[in-house]
Amino acid sequence: MKFGKSFFNIFCAGAALTILAGCSTHGNAGGGSSPDKAVGIAMDTVFDVTVYGDEPGALDILEAAEELDTLVLSRYADSLISSYDSSSDASAVISGYDIDLTGIIEKCDEINAESDGAFDIRLGALSDLWNIDTVAKNEAEFVLPSEEEIKTALSDRSVYDLGSVGKGVFLDLAYEMLRENEASGAVISAGGSVLTYGEKNDGTDFRVAIASPFKEKDGLYGVIDLKGTYFISTSGTYERMAEYEGVVYHHILDPATGYPAWIPEDIAARKNVAGQEAFPVSVTVIAGSGLLSDALSTACFVMGVNEGMQLAGKYGAEVIYILDDGTCIYSDGLLKTEGETVVFGLRDE
Repeated sequence: MKFGKSFFNIFCAGAALTILAGCSTHGNAGGGSSPDKAVGIAMDTVFDVTVYGDEPGALDILEAAEELDTLVLSRYADSLISSYDSSSDASAVISGYDIDLTGIIEKCDEINAESDGAFDIRLGALSDLWNIDTVAKNEAEFVLPSEEEIKTALSDRSVYDLGSVGKGVFLDLAYEMLRENEASGAVISAGGSVLTYGEKNDGTDFRVAIASPFKEKDGLYGVIDLKGTYFISTSGTYERMAEYEGVVYHHILDPATGYPAWIPEDIAARKNVAGQEAFPVSVTVIAGSGLLSDALSTACFVMGVNEGMQLAGKYGAEVIYILDDGTCIYSDGLLKTEGETVVFGLRDE
């Protein structure tokens, strides 16, 4: 996969909804004041990288994303996860950095246990049955699975799928590249996952957008203002979906029922929704690692507000829920300012 800095011009408008910043494409190979920028596609997603400081280059980080996906994460390639055997350790070297796949899987299994199974990386067969990713790319027609097909796919735990944490794992790698090369700051967007690192040249806050789940895809719900290093991930019903007979079938699957979480069939099959009138359509998590923010945004979405808030608290993470009735519920560590644009911030900043 080749990446080019001129590619940024094509995706500047869309990327600005994840990282609100100017669309300058000036590099800083000589250490000037302009940040080094690059945009490319990896993991079927637009990646947008801005680095302040000489090293690593933005293009180096993008190339690491493609290498990580191909050699470690993608189950559709000759990768470590596609042939993973839990009886032995699995690791790879990406751009000179060790990637411990066994450790990644163990962390995912820990979150699975802490979330009472709401987060599960062994749902590859179920994900293939729903086929939402392919449908969302207009590469296939949506076919609603039967209850028997769902039951059969749900019982197949043999196919690992790291799609729910892959971008977070990449951001953890990017963080190590930035830290060891003493970059002064960076902001990296990988679809619904973002890393803010260090500080910008002008000292202003990083501003990370939360897309609106109620408007067209380029609508804006609000922003998060941050200083320093954070990992932010959003999971929502609007990201990858198919609509069938008036119901939106999205890609976030509930391991307990086999259906996309919080659609009518899933709600009917749940035992913990008595009295609820509103359900999640978007969950944003701010956490201390990319893997954790990615995994928690999925788990908290599936669990719902009360249990999800408790899970996020166990990991010292902050969470923002947007419900289908327009309600916004957020954790105690956040401040929310109403105005022309909704702005969230951390209380301790």
